Amino acid sequence: MLPHLLSISQALAGHLDFQSAIQAVSVSVGELIRYDHFDVCIMTSDGTTHMAYETGLHTSWGNLDRHPVPTSRSPIRAVLWGQEPYMLAVDATEDDRFQFEGALNHPIFDARLRSRLHVPLRVQGAVIGALSCSTHDVGVYTMDDVKTAQHVADLLAPYVFALRSAELAKASAIVEAEARAREEGLRQGALRLTEELEHERQRIGMDLHDQTLADLTRLLHRLSRLKEQDAVP
Repeated sequence: MLPHLLSISQALAGHLDFQSAIQAVSVSVGELIRYDHFDVCIMTSDGTTHMAYETGLHTSWGNLDRHPVPTSRSPIRAVLWGQEPYMLAVDATEDDRFQFEGALNHPIFDARLRSRLHVPLRVQGAVIGALSCSTHDVGVYTMDDVKTAQHVADLLAPYVFALRSAELAKASAIVEAEARAREEGLRQGALRLTEELEHERQRIGMDLHDQTLADLTRLLHRLSRLKEQDAVP
């Protein structure tokens, strides 16, 4: 097992996003645990929503990376919530644990994911996600497979946690940059408005000045004419 775990660790190196990392380790995981579908489910930092990254078969779970859904809808929520140390299903299509109201379990039936095993990803004792393996056949997995899967999950967990933290930091930086851009836009807009108001004030002032001069000129001309008239005997 150790050489395979080592190859998983080496395969992770250099991958900076979840999907490419999961894809990179999939071959080595397959040498340890048989599967037709392999995925890693990751919860958001507050645990309220989750997303999934899959390899092997493509299912609607693979869309959760773009559209996270409430963790309460996950068919393996018992593992994600820390209520169960693992889940092992002989035939998930007939297992009531996966079939509760609102469960996002359609891929189990659509892709015929019958034998299933799920183990948690933990960091400092807290569950941050889960590793899952599924096959089309019934009764494939044993407790030995659960133990092996947990070794793989323990190896992946710190890397997944680091990637999630990096994603959060990047998202926070983007929000901050957008806020700064909006603030700068408002500042520039206010500056342009001030300049335009000052320009308009000066224009109005000049207009008033010109009008006043014109009025004074007319008045002076009128006074001059009156004086001339008074001067005539």
